[in-house]
Amino acid sequence: MQSVSAACRAIEVPTGATTSLAKARLAARRSQRHSSRRTMRNPSGGIVQRKETIVVPDDIGGAFRGSPGIYRLRAVATVEIHGTRPSDSELIERVRNATVILSFRPAFTRFPKPVLDGAPHLKLICISGTGVEDVAVSEATARGIAVANVPGPSNRAVAEHCLALLFAVARAVPAQDRAIRRGEWKAMQGIELGGKTLGIVGVSGISSELAPFARALGMKVISWSRNNDPARAAAIGSQAVSLDELLAAADVVSLHVRLNDATRHMIGADQLARMKRGAILINTARGGVVDEAALLRALQSGQIGGAGLDVFETEPLPPGHPFLTTENVVMTPVSAWSTVDASARMIDQSIENVVQFLAGTPVNVVNLTALKA
Repeated sequence: MQSVSAACRAIEVPTGATTSLAKARLAARRSQRHSSRRTMRNPSGGIVQRKETIVVPDDIGGAFRGSPGIYRLRAVATVEIHGTRPSDSELIERVRNATVILSFRPAFTRFPKPVLDGAPHLKLICISGTGVEDVAVSEATARGIAVANVPGPSNRAVAEHCLALLFAVARAVPAQDRAIRRGEWKAMQGIELGGKTLGIVGVSGISSELAPFARALGMKVISWSRNNDPARAAAIGSQAVSLDELLAAADVVSLHVRLNDATRHMIGADQLARMKRGAILINTARGGVVDEAALLRALQSGQIGGAGLDVFETEPLPPGHPFLTTENVVMTPVSAWSTVDASARMIDQSIENVVQFLAGTPVNVVNLTALKA
């Protein structure tokens, strides 16, 4: 395992951070939970002030280490940054002394009960993305550990990626590119998107960005969501319909729902059979929303004309997976969110979440009851 001295950096408070420290001390008087220091006793009985420890256990792309905003964390706490994706045992070792964990969402680091057991000082887990399904939130809440996220930093990036996948599938761009590289010169016929119907499954921040793009192409937009509120659908420029109606009418179905017990395999053999023959499926939500075995059969039979997938039931996609040899599937490696612009917003808001938490004014906390524990 990489040594802490090589992978982490402990930074002392710079001289110009007096104001930040003063705010943190004031917050400490208000609430022990949100203090930026821990009080300890030395062997002679005196009081020693110990700075909080913020651990980034999985900065695999160097996003936090390279952020201009990292000084804000260093001004109020000791910061340890690890640049590799940890194994389970390495993760427990890395966060052992953490009071705040700041996790790089694209690393998909998991924080189950054993990790929480190994972090007795932990007060906050901040995920630098929207989804917190990799955190044992109920377990954290029971221990009074707040869980914060960053809602919506990559909505536009993902919406644009949906379009990229859609164009790639509709015009067989990757397949034609591969053919040319093999020395073949044979045009493949595609479809136009103007006049077609886009069915959005899950009205969300991402789909609210996608709908105007589709309308600009001349597509009709229909949508389904759990509450299926017509006003909410109209607000993004779509018409609310039942899921069965959407599947039957849409030329393109784009998925934008969270993964939970209700949505796991919500697009299976029955739903694929209800879709128009030759329709296109786009999934940038979560891999488990689609039954991959059923989708493979539908692709092979021509029931589904093509699929654009950024997410999979197993990630990374394992060697030998049938999708790897399926021509009418276009795949990307969970990169829909990944733009320079979205990454900067994600990192900046993550840092803001931590700074506000240590100042006693938490924001974007998904389990507010933990703050009362």
